[in-house]
Amino acid sequence: VISNVVYTDPLALFLSKTAEFVPQLGPRFGLDGNKVMPKNGGVESVETAIKMARYYGWKKKNIPDGKQEIIVFNNNFHGRMITVISFSSQSKYRDGFGPLTPGFVSVEFGNLDAVKAAVNKYTCGILVEPMQGEGGMKIPPPGFLQGLRKIADDNDLLLMLDEIQVGLGRTGKNFCFEHENIVPDGLILGKALSGGLIPLSVFITNTKLMDLAFDKGSDGSTFGGYPLACVAGVAALEVLQEEELAKASEVQGEKLKQSIMKIAGRSKHIKEVRGKGLFIGIEVKNRDAMIFCRKLLDLGIIVNDSHGHTIRISPPLNISDDETGFLIKCLEEVFLK
Repeated sequence: VISNVVYTDPLALFLSKTAEFVPQLGPRFGLDGNKVMPKNGGVESVETAIKMARYYGWKKKNIPDGKQEIIVFNNNFHGRMITVISFSSQSKYRDGFGPLTPGFVSVEFGNLDAVKAAVNKYTCGILVEPMQGEGGMKIPPPGFLQGLRKIADDNDLLLMLDEIQVGLGRTGKNFCFEHENIVPDGLILGKALSGGLIPLSVFITNTKLMDLAFDKGSDGSTFGGYPLACVAGVAALEVLQEEELAKASEVQGEKLKQSIMKIAGRSKHIKEVRGKGLFIGIEVKNRDAMIFCRKLLDLGIIVNDSHGHTIRISPPLNISDDETGFLIKCLEEVFLK
């Protein structure tokens, strides 16, 4: 094991490639590029983002330390560590693990008026999934991210997006925020960042913000940014770009969604189909999604449910036409026969 205290070539390559792959974040803080903080599991990078927002509130907004508040959203999922479960809507993640961490205000996902009402003198940031996966494959109303961007700018808040599930081509764009032509101040990536091979996540932000909050030794991770993970990360980003997987997700996702909507029109079980790219949810009427998941498993399709009512369809970004056809055939078998 090479400690990440030692600067290695794979780490340098990965940090550089990741920082440049992402658009300039937080442009109101300057155009000197991005900086990347590597960690292991995604929740570690979520907590890094929380630290960033709290430090900004204390250092730049003069919020008394310990009074900082971050706006989050109902039915969120950002991981299962103690600070993050403290603002979860799900009792199964919270019960028995108190005392929980204060400093979060949760509002309805997609409701800009609720966000505006939650802002006060202690608010330092907004943490949001651009589309909710675990929360039910929820797509917010058009203009939601643009509205959050304006609220953050008007109130000097850091807008931080958790794209662990929906980034890196999943929704038909390299980044989910590109659907609304905004850029956040901070971005969290994971899962697909190493092709699912090695634990790897990152928090990315404007260079000036990263330098403001974190000095040598003020944050870090024993295995965060270790050489093997960085090699996998570089390879995954190269494949994403060279094989144009975001575009492939857009094209295959649209075909798949249209086919599923046709099935929904003939099925007595389906309530709604929603999603973008290869991030598609099938909501069923009787909250018995897992029954259909098990039937699909018997046919060779691995899917999961969300909240008991929605089947999550998230195939590999390089899914072929033949594989898409097989998936559609299995869905017809389960929902129409």
